[in-house]
Amino acid sequence: MAAVCQVVVFLATATTAMLAIAVPQITSTIGLGEDGQQWMVAGYALAYALMLVPGGRLGDVWRRRAVFVSTLVLCGVAATSAALAQTPVWLVLSVLVLGGALGVASPQILGLFQQLFNKEERGRPYGLLGVAFAVALGSGPVLGGLLVDTNPENGWRLAFAASASIAFLAAALGLLLIPASTAPPDRFWWRRTDPVGVVLFVVGMVLLWIPMVEGEVAWVPVLWVLAPVGVVVLAGFVLWEWRQAKRGSPLVDLSLLRVRSYGLGAIIAVLFGAYDALYYVFALYMQDGVGHSPLTTGLVMVPIAGGTAAGAVVGGRLAWRAGRRIVAVGLLTSLVGLAAVMVGDLLLPTFDSPHSAALPLLLAGLGAGFVLSGLGSGLTNIPNQAVTMSQVSNTRAGSAAGMLQTGHRLGISAGTVGVSTALFATLDRTGGNWLAAFRTTLLIISAFILVALLIALTDIFTRGKR
Repeated sequence: MAAVCQVVVFLATATTAMLAIAVPQITSTIGLGEDGQQWMVAGYALAYALMLVPGGRLGDVWRRRAVFVSTLVLCGVAATSAALAQTPVWLVLSVLVLGGALGVASPQILGLFQQLFNKEERGRPYGLLGVAFAVALGSGPVLGGLLVDTNPENGWRLAFAASASIAFLAAALGLLLIPASTAPPDRFWWRRTDPVGVVLFVVGMVLLWIPMVEGEVAWVPVLWVLAPVGVVVLAGFVLWEWRQAKRGSPLVDLSLLRVRSYGLGAIIAVLFGAYDALYYVFALYMQDGVGHSPLTTGLVMVPIAGGTAAGAVVGGRLAWRAGRRIVAVGLLTSLVGLAAVMVGDLLLPTFDSPHSAALPLLLAGLGAGFVLSGLGSGLTNIPNQAVTMSQVSNTRAGSAAGMLQTGHRLGISAGTVGVSTALFATLDRTGGNWLAAFRTTLLIISAFILVALLIALTDIFTRGKR
């Protein structure tokens, strides 16, 4: 069962990594502008995030294996559609469906872990998920860069086709290896998914998100109206969920936020989501700013994966014993790594060398920083999930997992939009100075991580040893 979950984690992560590498080629071949890039990359993360909570709830009230397998089939169909896309709108819509389907499938993983493993045993499977994430993080950029380099016109289509193949494989493995539920189906299960809550949550988040992406035309009155309306809709969502809680069937169990370990862990997950914006902006910086090939870009990102894999294994083993302390160590390590990347980037002797000669310099100058930042990522994400879910009952596992992953993915989406907006704004202000723009994005990401670190340290010193 854990192997199937690893395949799904690999699918979600590798697709994101390949997408980041392929953005420049997609832009040139299908005509995506800056807003289109944000709609595709950040929109993928947003669609993923919006479906996590409904997906988690659906797994709680229906048959988890059926939800898992059926949404993986939808992932394969959406990725196939993206590979065949002929217009920007077609491509963006396909990517949004792909992200949404993965968002429904992902919380089933943590829900299955809660059911099949006790607290002391969960560290190892969580660590295995971290390894799958790291492998995908390392191989995704390289595979995407190789496909784009060898096929300049249609390499990005082959990347989506590869994602479709992995999705169909995961669906088949899930059907064969995951045990089916023995509980009789509930004829009215759909009522327990809280459809009104789903609509309020999705509509509210989308209304808030659109003005963030459409930054260049943010002075258009209708866009300024959307954000306040979104706040009102989300306030209505909170009130509705409190009412539903009294009836016993809420989409989001807001009482979980009162559990100290869960509430603080969710905040850390949201803030650390900004770290993932590094992959997108670094891919743009390397290709559009420095002029390196997609394959070189993917190879330079491999050290992040190595560090993440090591951090995931160590963090998974120490999560139960060290608790929030290992999360704080991970956050601090990520900050040190990003600082090393900024220093190494500044000291590189040239930015216009042929990539065959510059690759060793890039690996030597940026590799240590990327290893450290990746190590910190592995030491943060996996233990934070385990600690945050440690006091959640099995009956609320799916919803809790969905809420936790939603926060992290919303952090990724908001971080990607904010960081990329800062990147493009700095380029406009400095007349195309990519080095200054890239360093600005690293400082913004570091600021989010620093706040998360302060929260983790506050938790440690106010609660003492767990």
